[in-house]
Amino acid sequence: MKKPINKILFIVFFFVFIFNTIGQTKKDLEKQRKKTEDEIALTKKILKETKNKKQQSLREIVTISRLIEKREELINTINEEIIYVNKDVEGKKNDIERLNSQIDFEKKNYAKAIVQSFKSKKVYNNSLYLFAAKSFNQLFLRFRFGAYLNAAQEKFLFRINENRNELETILQDLLGLKVSKEKLATNKKSEVKELEQDKTEKNKVVVALSGKESELKKNLEKQKKAKENLNAQINAIIAKEIAAARKKAVDQKSSTNKNDGKVADKTSPQNKSESSTPSVTPEVKQLSDNFSANKGRLPWPVEKGFISERFGSHAHEKLDQVTVQNNGIDIQASSGSNARCIHKGTVTAIINIPGMGKAVIVNHGEYYTVYSKLKDVSVSQGQTVALKQIIGSIAEDEDGATEIHFEIWLNQDKQNPELWLAR
Repeated sequence: MKKPINKILFIVFFFVFIFNTIGQTKKDLEKQRKKTEDEIALTKKILKETKNKKQQSLREIVTISRLIEKREELINTINEEIIYVNKDVEGKKNDIERLNSQIDFEKKNYAKAIVQSFKSKKVYNNSLYLFAAKSFNQLFLRFRFGAYLNAAQEKFLFRINENRNELETILQDLLGLKVSKEKLATNKKSEVKELEQDKTEKNKVVVALSGKESELKKNLEKQKKAKENLNAQINAIIAKEIAAARKKAVDQKSSTNKNDGKVADKTSPQNKSESSTPSVTPEVKQLSDNFSANKGRLPWPVEKGFISERFGSHAHEKLDQVTVQNNGIDIQASSGSNARCIHKGTVTAIINIPGMGKAVIVNHGEYYTVYSKLKDVSVSQGQTVALKQIIGSIAEDEDGATEIHFEIWLNQDKQNPELWLAR
């Protein structure tokens, strides 16, 4: 009798374990769907602000393109949820069918035992069987054995029915979840419709701007020069910082050697190697390690926004055969948004670049973050800034967009900020 019980309990435990694992995945999908819905709402708000300030701009094409991307992402997430739940429901139906088959099998066995017990009563009386025992100990054992058989049968059936009820409850929950996802499928149809409307709207703006290529190229050239100017100044500032940091490290090392009573051999190959190796102070290394340890988890330089232009070389949104080079990323935000520091550091420099507004460079050891296209700055050079501290307000460009240009440097090597910021 123990083997069937153990087998059923193992099956039930296995299915419950699988259900918990699946539930966690569903939760992730639901979280992703909610996040995408919030991003769509924000992008629509920003698009409305931009359109109210200036009609049919290149900025509008970029914003609609991001909105289209988010709608497609949302539709894909909803599809995944629906497929996932449907498969899970079908799987649970099969589980219950198998368990019901097992229950029916055990019920037949139980019925056979009842029939056999009834037939036995015709042969002998249970009371006579008990009192025919040769000793009190044998009487007790016969009584206990009979009670055990009855209790075992009842307990086994109770346990099977309890497990079946539990699985039926799970199935009802999943069917309810399926209904809610089917409602989402209805919402998906609405999203698909709006997606098509967005694509149509984007095409209208593209057509409206078709006769303005020369003006767009002229503006693009101005932006390119402004970014090159910013890049040159950042390079110069960081180079100066690196030189100062190395000098400080060398001076600190020399001071330590003197205090330890060591005399350096200038002709020693080992000393020549050490003197030619770039070094930083322990404080700088600690800051760098702390910044690096947070890769992929750093907060965004704005509270809410979307990436309007990505890092590196890529084709222009509108102009054919034009490649855009971006040393960082551009994030479009709502009107009146502020820039905030993504990690504790020290303000290295505040500069003003025509076409890029004010820029703040923050030092994090060997890492530097750059926040440009600012209207006002609320920090000063040399000031220590905390995580998420506001460093300035973001300016509004000629297209009416509120957009920050953000960069991350490791010494003089440009980094892709998307790899560093939390997703």
